[in-house]
Amino acid sequence: MFRETVTHAGGDSQGAASEAHALMLLRRARNRGHAMEATPGGGAAIRWSRIDGPTRAVALRSITLEPELPVGDLDDRTRALLTLVGLGGARHVLDGDRRYIVAGGHEIPPGESARLRVRRLVDVDSRGRVRLTLAARLGLLAREHAQTGGGTEGFAMCACGLTVNGPTGEAADAVLRGHRQTVTARLVDSIDATYAASVADTR
Repeated sequence: MFRETVTHAGGDSQGAASEAHALMLLRRARNRGHAMEATPGGGAAIRWSRIDGPTRAVALRSITLEPELPVGDLDDRTRALLTLVGLGGARHVLDGDRRYIVAGGHEIPPGESARLRVRRLVDVDSRGRVRLTLAARLGLLAREHAQTGGGTEGFAMCACGLTVNGPTGEAADAVLRGHRQTVTARLVDSIDATYAASVADTR
């Protein structure tokens, strides 16, 4: 589940959004060309502008999605396990009292498998197939493209290795923000019908 905050002419409205609904909002925003950016907690911020009323004034609108359980710290080991699951074909195995995940040809020990599920980084559908949750995918992306340096004197650096030089720190930050929006849009583009169906079929 996600906490959904919608900013509109009347102020802010808050509510809850299922993972399937959050995915639908992201895909719809992408189709409409709205700017979107993954957040470190495993959510996303969607922003767009519209012409309001007879005054034809430009008004900014936004939808912010944040998981009820933020993804938290993703250490090297956790990221490696999530990478294995992200390769596809991961399965949840029940072997007597043992419950574990097999991903990328590797058995993830029961304790670690359980922690991935408890932290809602992975989910299991009705057929035992394991996938990364939407929050995990967004959280990983946000960390892969976090600002790691600069922000002053026209210089900014991304965790992915991108270095930006601009006339001012604000200009460099804006370019980096545009980069994060681009990679977030690409992530949404990569979500196919199979993944969407798996989200809808989560236990």
